[in-house]
Amino acid sequence: MKKFLWLCLVSFLVLGASPLATQASSPNWRVEYYNNPALEGHPITTVIEAKIDHDWGFGSPNIDVPSDYFSARWTSMQEFEEGTYLFFLTVDDGARVWLDGKLIIDAWNIGPRREQRVKIRIEEEGLHEIQVAYFEFTGHAVLKLDTLKLGGKDDIIGAWQGEYFNNRNLEGTPEITRQDGAISFDWGFGSPDARLAMDNFSARWTRSILLDRPGNYIFRMQHDDGMRVYVDGKIIYDSWYDQAVTYQVRRIGLNSGFRTFTVEFYERTGNAVAFLSIEPDPGNYDRYAVDEDTEVGVIVDTRDVHFTWGGPADNRYVAMGGYKKGHYSWTTCAGPTHINFGRWDAAVNSAGNYEVFAYIPAEHSSATGARYLINHFGRTDERVINQSHYSNEYVSLGTYYFDGVSDEYVMLYDSTGDQPGTTEVAFDSLKFVRR
Repeated sequence: MKKFLWLCLVSFLVLGASPLATQASSPNWRVEYYNNPALEGHPITTVIEAKIDHDWGFGSPNIDVPSDYFSARWTSMQEFEEGTYLFFLTVDDGARVWLDGKLIIDAWNIGPRREQRVKIRIEEEGLHEIQVAYFEFTGHAVLKLDTLKLGGKDDIIGAWQGEYFNNRNLEGTPEITRQDGAISFDWGFGSPDARLAMDNFSARWTRSILLDRPGNYIFRMQHDDGMRVYVDGKIIYDSWYDQAVTYQVRRIGLNSGFRTFTVEFYERTGNAVAFLSIEPDPGNYDRYAVDEDTEVGVIVDTRDVHFTWGGPADNRYVAMGGYKKGHYSWTTCAGPTHINFGRWDAAVNSAGNYEVFAYIPAEHSSATGARYLINHFGRTDERVINQSHYSNEYVSLGTYYFDGVSDEYVMLYDSTGDQPGTTEVAFDSLKFVRR
């Protein structure tokens, strides 16, 4: 009996001493920790970890490892299909990554938390060795490694995977599956492909996108007829009904990392339009302020026939300066109910997307919540601007679809949310720039 137990113990030690002998097809990592920052000598402990996702703070990986001046090496055999992959490393202090013995990421220096990524093409399907070396000097200790498959052997990297159906409800097997570089289509009275009917078809596009930072993102949708947009399976936009061309903007808060976006679309009859763009939200639009002559557009000044003042005449004041050093109007802020307003007609001569800019003069523009209402294509969007942040410059109110024939305009009210009479609201020129 004692001999049997001894043989079992010897067998366990032999297997444990053979690197990856039992881990060849496992995604687990064999990790060797050292009590110095240079991977020198023998490891003080060896463990198996499921993934590389560590934020030790000011601590250490375990009781045998010091909180500063340590290092480690991770080794694993991973199964990869042929295709293109993104290796994404987060580290504090230093690390290196090898794939099949080739160095692919080198961040071997003392420094704060930072991110590095590299795109790698793997030509042969099967097992590949990944090795990661790491050292911690002092302070925070962080190491994370993620791998994302960007596309298979025939995929266009960064493209949307498009599925097209010969019905309006995304039912059954797609008639066509293809890769689209962008969702930016105006098929008119036609169809995406000769295999699809001109009417009563639908499509679904899917794509994973790496967001570098958390924050608000602007989604711009234009469609005829219906469209739905999802992020990680959660619907953020639902306009699934028959309609003429529609332009909508949504601001959505998203965490950083890999997000999966899905767009669904259907066409009933007539025109077929599908468009989506995603971009970071500029927030208070400070970095979108532009010099008055930077971009050419349609100008509607307060002296123009396309500008109308609403409210008591004795509540309106005229000041010299502002756009082109001419003159502009201003008034003091009112309470919750507006007293005065200015209206600029959208004097555009053709349908399309236009970015709207408001000129903010240096004086009489202290309102912190100037409410601009953009009436376009039968819809109304609101943009609130802190006029006190700007001085003799144009500020973007966003991009909107104008058809150029209906009653479209921009209005600014004197009800700003400030205490009545404490701030001043300036009414100067507006500019419409074709996008």
